[in-house]
Amino acid sequence: MNVSLYQSISKKKSIVDVIANLMDEEGLKNVTIKDICEEANISVGSFYHYFTSKDSIVQEMYKLMDEYFLLNKDNICSHFTANEDIIDFVTHFGLYAEQWGYYANLLVMKTAIADDALHSNRQRRKIYNVLTEIIETGIREKFFKISIDADDLASTIFVLMRGYLLEWTKKGHDYPVREKMVRQVEWLLKSIS
Repeated sequence: MNVSLYQSISKKKSIVDVIANLMDEEGLKNVTIKDICEEANISVGSFYHYFTSKDSIVQEMYKLMDEYFLLNKDNICSHFTANEDIIDFVTHFGLYAEQWGYYANLLVMKTAIADDALHSNRQRRKIYNVLTEIIETGIREKFFKISIDADDLASTIFVLMRGYLLEWTKKGHDYPVREKMVRQVEWLLKSIS
């Protein structure tokens, strides 16, 4: 990846981190662009360079997560078995969610539910493709004892992870979301490996 693209992604991530830290239970409603710019030490023009509006922030959060998984794909896929790669993927997903925090998760979950109602035919995200490739490798290398479709298993794992993100919104700040995700996926993989 070229240096300017990496710097752009890093800057956008730092702005999103500021936004996540400013959010309260009301989401972005009480956070102004001026608040974001002051806290991130950027101009309003810089904000609009990275985001089209306050409402576009969640889409950018998705893009940043996709980029993170693409950048870390080789590290995640460096284990001896596909199961270990899948667990590492889920662990990274949980860590990523925890780093952005509870309120950012609330914002993402609220937005995802609203967006899903409006856009049922959405293109698959890059993060989904990373997990599907890991599973396809496991299928080719016969790590699973049952016949399984890569898309079905990837979809099941994402449903589990999103379910625990939703549970986090219900249980509150201290809920061990990453630990719960990883344990559930480990149980799933033991049953099919």
